[in-house]
Amino acid sequence: MKSINSIYIAFLLVFSSTFYSQQNAHSFIKDEYNFIQFNNSNVLSRFYSNWNSKKRISILHLGDSHLQNENYPNKCRQLFQQIHGDGGIGLIQPFSIVKSYNASFYKSTHTGDWEYSKSYILPPKLALGVRGMSAKTNDEKATFQITFNNFPSNQNTILTIFYSNGIESYEPNIMIDSAATELIYKSGDILKYKLSSNFKNIQFSLNKTNEKQNHFVLYGMSLSNFEDTGAVWHNAGVGACQYKSVLFEDKYEEQAAYLNPDLIIIEYGTNDILYTNSIPEQLKLEIDKVINKVKKANPNASIVLTSTQDMNYKKVNITASKQFSKMIKQIAIENQCGFWDWYMVSGGPNAMNIWQENKLTMNDGVHLNGRGSELKGTLLIEAFKKTYSYLNEQPDVKELLFEELIEIADTTSSKKAQAEFIDMQNKKVIYKVKRGDTLSDISRKFNIDIVALKKRNKIQGNLIFPNQILYIPKQ
Repeated sequence: MKSINSIYIAFLLVFSSTFYSQQNAHSFIKDEYNFIQFNNSNVLSRFYSNWNSKKRISILHLGDSHLQNENYPNKCRQLFQQIHGDGGIGLIQPFSIVKSYNASFYKSTHTGDWEYSKSYILPPKLALGVRGMSAKTNDEKATFQITFNNFPSNQNTILTIFYSNGIESYEPNIMIDSAATELIYKSGDILKYKLSSNFKNIQFSLNKTNEKQNHFVLYGMSLSNFEDTGAVWHNAGVGACQYKSVLFEDKYEEQAAYLNPDLIIIEYGTNDILYTNSIPEQLKLEIDKVINKVKKANPNASIVLTSTQDMNYKKVNITASKQFSKMIKQIAIENQCGFWDWYMVSGGPNAMNIWQENKLTMNDGVHLNGRGSELKGTLLIEAFKKTYSYLNEQPDVKELLFEELIEIADTTSSKKAQAEFIDMQNKKVIYKVKRGDTLSDISRKFNIDIVALKKRNKIQGNLIFPNQILYIPKQ
């Protein structure tokens, strides 16, 4: 991986320090875990290679209700586009025709009769694509409209439609703010329309051009542009989905291949473990199958798996979240994927109570509210930035895997705590890096060789971060 200049490294480190100081209001966040972990740095090579080259970056974000309303992925989109440029919104969905709730920054309405399938209702009545929601109408007068809260940026100049093409399919008619659009591409089950900038409404209707036409099936829509730069963040979240939902998306592979993502984030799990507070016996096999399907569609893409947050369901703590985090990490290692440990980053065991006290959640003890979702999006982008900086500072690093943090009682008044290290019955000694610490400072503090300290913590350069946990080798 190419290194970047020292000025940019310094900028990233300053930004990281600023971020940590901003996080003081949320002391329950474990910043030291907020990296994309990996056991082979090559698993992130395509994503970070395009980041370095300033080429177009496409991110496909698969998941459940934590994604669908766009609070979390849209924050990711906004922050990442500030870094890499605006390549368009990505996947959008007329939610009203599938009888679901609207996105945070746009809404939809429709007329006519539509039947639908969503990837949490299995097996689906209609074929599903990468968006996980499909709708069909036999009514040639059926319509829908997508209305944005604010004008989308002028980088949203292409509308792509995934549909069921055939001799019996009605022809779609697309207008923006009542102005006609230009069909510029038609191949297989894909249509592309050229849009003028500065619009707020996308209007969809149907044309019957021959007697054989009697229905229309929509698999999804996407907004992007003609450029080969900027970032596109495709949100494919569907409420109530489980991992196995992807396995029922028959059109996934061809549509994901068309989107050609550089990075695929797979973020399911809540609905797999929530209701039984346990890990289903078949879940690991299902996850392996999903990863294989995703890799088949986009063999060169970087893939990142995530864990779930600590949750409370019907006032019972979901202790399976911790087991799930361990399992996903192992699956990521086995399948050569990155791993974002959201369970630990968000605070670990019983953290949901703290999120609720800080008014960052909904009342159900499972979902984040708008503020909480935006905080999560900020932390995910920060994890990618910190990992990017780490890899460029240490280009020969082979892996970045954190050991499980030892859970300790509050020993604030103890001499050992005052000495800033913790000895848990001689099992491990850990040290939490303070702002301004260097590896030399820490090696002197514990009277150990700096080479041994770096080897124990798999540090190949000299870069450490505030709040990072270091394991102190025994003398």
